[in-house]
Amino acid sequence: MNATTSPQDARAAKRQALTAARVVPVLRYGDAGTAAYAAEVAIAAGCTTLELTWTIPGVIDLVKALRDKHGDRLLLGLGTVLTETQARDALVAGVDFLVSPGLVPEMVPLAHAASALCLPGAFTPSEVIQARRAGADMVKIFPAETGGPSHLAALKSVFPDTDFCPTGGVTEKNMGDYFKAGASLVGIGSNLYDKAAFAARDTAALVAQIFRIREAAHA
Repeated sequence: MNATTSPQDARAAKRQALTAARVVPVLRYGDAGTAAYAAEVAIAAGCTTLELTWTIPGVIDLVKALRDKHGDRLLLGLGTVLTETQARDALVAGVDFLVSPGLVPEMVPLAHAASALCLPGAFTPSEVIQARRAGADMVKIFPAETGGPSHLAALKSVFPDTDFCPTGGVTEKNMGDYFKAGASLVGIGSNLYDKAAFAARDTAALVAQIFRIREAAHA
C-alpha cells in the first residue's frame, strides 16, 4: 500500500484479487517443509493466493519466507485463527487476510487496521448475521460438506450481497455446484493434490492438476 492508498481501498483491491482467484488452496500439513513444497507447487501452477493454517508448526516463519520470496505478487492468508494473539502475530508477519472456522470478533478490527481482509466462519443464518455485523469482508461456510451446495444456495438466497467461501469437502468435481449455488470463491484443502503424486513429489503432475482445477473454476 503506498502513501496515497487508504486502508479501505487496499482492502477493496485485496478483496477483488481474492474473488478473481476463484480457488484458494488451503494448506494444512504437519511440518513446515511439506507446506512450503505445497505452496511452491501451487504458485508454479499460477495460483496468486494461498491460505496457510495456524496448525502448521512454525507457520509464522513460513509466512515471512513466502512474503520475502514472492512479495506482493502473492495474496497470503492465515487460517484456523482462533485467538486475538494469533491474529496479531499473523498480521505482523504480513498476511493479507485472516480466516477462522467461526467468529472471533476481535479479529475483524485488527485485520482492518492492518489493511487486511477478515473471513470468519459461519454455518447457520444466525452465524452469518453475526459475522456480517462484526464487519466480515467475506464469510467462510464451514464445514461446507455438511450442508453441501443446497445449504449454500439457501444462505445465498437470504444474504445475496454476502460473498461466501465454502471450505471443507470441496473438490475439483463438486466445486462447480458450489459456484452455481452462489459461492464467490472456494477453499480446497486436502482434496487439492492427488495424494500419491504428492507423496512421490511428482511436481509436474501436481502442477498439471492445479492448472486443471483453476481452468475449471474459471470456465
